Amino acid sequence: MLEPEEFQPPWFLRNGHLQTILTGFYRPKPALPPPIEHKIPMAEGLGYSLVYENRPSRPSSAYAEEGVLLLHGLGSSHAGTYMTSMTEQLLHHGARVFRADLPGAGPSGRFTPLPPHGACFEEVWRMLLELRDKLEIRKWRIAGISLGANILLRLLATKHPWIDSGDGTNELSIVRSVSVAPPIRLSDCSSHMERGVHQLYAKYFMGSLKKQAAFRASIWPQWAQQMKKASFETIRKFDESVTAPMAGYRNAEEYYAAGSSAAWLDQIQVPTTILIDQHDPIVPAWMFENAILSNSTSLRISQNGGHVGYLQRTKSNPDALAGGKPHFFERWADAWVVKELLQ
Repeated sequence: MLEPEEFQPPWFLRNGHLQTILTGFYRPKPALPPPIEHKIPMAEGLGYSLVYENRPSRPSSAYAEEGVLLLHGLGSSHAGTYMTSMTEQLLHHGARVFRADLPGAGPSGRFTPLPPHGACFEEVWRMLLELRDKLEIRKWRIAGISLGANILLRLLATKHPWIDSGDGTNELSIVRSVSVAPPIRLSDCSSHMERGVHQLYAKYFMGSLKKQAAFRASIWPQWAQQMKKASFETIRKFDESVTAPMAGYRNAEEYYAAGSSAAWLDQIQVPTTILIDQHDPIVPAWMFENAILSNSTSLRISQNGGHVGYLQRTKSNPDALAGGKPHFFERWADAWVVKELLQ
């Protein structure tokens, strides 16, 4: 059952397309302290993935034994706007924050030939186990955005027999999760991006993916070889010619089936909140109409937020009060995720 979620942008921003487009240009980033970089070994021959840790200057006793893991979306990395914004707010609450680069995303492209893809939940699970063993953190809260949100849901559903329910018998505990705009049906989402005005967003993503692929081809011989067969015409053709084979799948449909979380949502046992928007032009709300959710999952829907846009007028200007540059807009969803995650 959908539950309404309150988001009230000014009248001139009550448009999902406008919200989605503007958030690509409005990218204020907080000045975070230098993070601690953790190299997470992957399966033999696949190199490393990277996780970046920030510790609060004033740790809260409420989260002293916990870690918060953040997962980004397609074409982004740990350094994305929403990733750094949520990190700043979580640190303010005294939480210990870990921002993951999906395998092959951002700087991790130098350490693994894997592409960032929607079926890499096993690699994210490996991150959690490695951080548990290295830092002795057994209790986690996790938030995912867009593609990272779908990966999170797939992980929670697939690994639920190994996630501690509170009795201390299993490998680690995930006490809460938040998923924003998850493309739970990867094939449907890819098809949706090939129609009408949505092709404009596909072209934007393809520009980012093409740039990232060229970077990997300059480092990894297997990427240079695969690029000879690459198609950048649509996201599906790119996944068919590059993402799927580089991630170990026969074709795009096999990859989409392996990564989609829709058929697994009823298996989730971790308290989970999913936020979707009625006017998301990239992950349409109809994708959730027949989704079967577990009793531990709450599905919220907002209006006019677009795809991870959620720009609203700034209600307070702490930067301006401190003599800094005032911000006239703020990203509502960043604060919403933090509130949901820490409750």
